[in-house]
Amino acid sequence: MNMSLWRSTILRLFVTFGLVFAVSMSGLVYLNYWNSASYTATQADYNIDWQFAYFSALPVDQMPMQIAAHIRSEMHRPVNYYGLFSADKTWLAGDVLAWPKGVRADGEGVWSTPLLNGSSSARPEYMRTRAIRLANGNVLVVSRDVDEMARLRGYMLGGLAWSAAIVMLGGLGVGLLVSTGQLRRVHEVRRVAQQIALGDLDARLPAAGRDEIAWLSQIVNHMLDEVSRLMHEVKGACDGIAHDLRTPVIHIRSLLARIPTAGMAAEEAQLVDQAFGEADEVLKRFAAIMRISEIEAMNRRKGFSDVAVADLCRQAGELYQPVAAVRQVQLEMDLQAVANVRADYPLMFEALVNLLDNAIKFTPEGGRVRIAVSQCDEGPRIAISDTGPGIPVSERLAVFQRFYRSELTSAVAGSGLGLSVVQAVIRLHDFGLSLSDAAPGLCVTLDCWQHRTRG
Repeated sequence: MNMSLWRSTILRLFVTFGLVFAVSMSGLVYLNYWNSASYTATQADYNIDWQFAYFSALPVDQMPMQIAAHIRSEMHRPVNYYGLFSADKTWLAGDVLAWPKGVRADGEGVWSTPLLNGSSSARPEYMRTRAIRLANGNVLVVSRDVDEMARLRGYMLGGLAWSAAIVMLGGLGVGLLVSTGQLRRVHEVRRVAQQIALGDLDARLPAAGRDEIAWLSQIVNHMLDEVSRLMHEVKGACDGIAHDLRTPVIHIRSLLARIPTAGMAAEEAQLVDQAFGEADEVLKRFAAIMRISEIEAMNRRKGFSDVAVADLCRQAGELYQPVAAVRQVQLEMDLQAVANVRADYPLMFEALVNLLDNAIKFTPEGGRVRIAVSQCDEGPRIAISDTGPGIPVSERLAVFQRFYRSELTSAVAGSGLGLSVVQAVIRLHDFGLSLSDAAPGLCVTLDCWQHRTRG
């Protein structure tokens, strides 16, 4: 695909929504973490308050004994840990063996893991610790084990994080699948649009589905139907006019031919001959218009066969060698051996004849016309160049219109239909046609390989 998948609007929307979802889930996880931490601290502080109330009501001399009794009662699965310290933080009793780091004797709770009595494997990882000063100056430290709540909180937060990751990755996967499917449709629309741009007005965009692409395709197809209808009406009117006017022009030509010029004055005889020539020129133009319509209406593959490009160009060049010699124009041929192409031989010959006729007609005396055949990677290429006035860049599209004449060549007699015939033949074959500067003159390039199936 020429269009990168990452340039797909649908995929960008999915990625954007995924990022928004990820940020939202991160905020939700943080909010849950903060709420769960606050709840854990509140519950731990509530239980520690009960412990403080109980020990504060005891006589001072009984406190070490009561602390030991509590430790023995919770030996199997201790939840609370106690430590009794003197005013200078010397250990007096309990299983909290050292003053916890960061703890102050003001009752403020902190997250701290103090040095405990017993094996290190049984020590909790998360503890809430508080300390209060007793009436005799000693300090009571109580640490509460909150490992279970912390683990539960971790499982909840991990579940949320994994859920967010799965949803985001699932969304990206769905986005890739949907984007790939939509890109196929977009590429098909693009291919058909290029085909239409190359002149195939019978092609239509795929309109399957009920989404925006299908609706747009239906609108464009309806527009193409109207454009095609109008063009066929205009084309039919032009062809009808050309066909109907041929008969009276032929009658005028016949009448002019029957006028005796032997006894006329030279000036009158010249006027009759000039009118006779103008009638011939009108008939040629009508014939060219009818020929273009005939080519455009042909079955695209009817009469196609393997054509030797070099032999085709050689025959056209040999046909116009005498014409070039009469006009004192040098006609050169550089015909390399190239692969055959599938083409309609008479039509391609007619296109080459039109191009050679134009090149020789617009090249001044002493000039040069060159026919070159070369092999490109895609297929054979025919280039016909001359040393005439050329065509300005601004007019290189307009010259393919019927009856258009460039200001640089308007002084030379012609109908302005030669390149229109060539373009009709090239479109029938799906070949490429381009104009470029030959410095000096014009170079017409025919790329003899199908262009509509590319890109």
